[in-house]
Amino acid sequence: MSTAVWIVAIAVGIPVLSATVTRLMKLYYADRERERAMGLGEEAEALDDIQTGLRDLKKRVANLETILLDLERRSGD
Repeated sequence: MSTAVWIVAIAVGIPVLSATVTRLMKLYYADRERERAMGLGEEAEALDDIQTGLRDLKKRVANLETILLDLERRSGD
């Protein structure tokens, strides 16, 4: 092959290869970031569920304390 063909092949090939590699990297990291965001969303939802459960448990404990205090007052009379 002549030198001109090699120069054209290199002049066209290098930008095409670098653009392809860049695009593949962007796709790879975009997918990883999307997976990470989904994972964070699931973690936030789980923490919210735990917080709701703790809030409900706190109400139940308060209700049981009230019942216990009422029983103690009645038995003390």
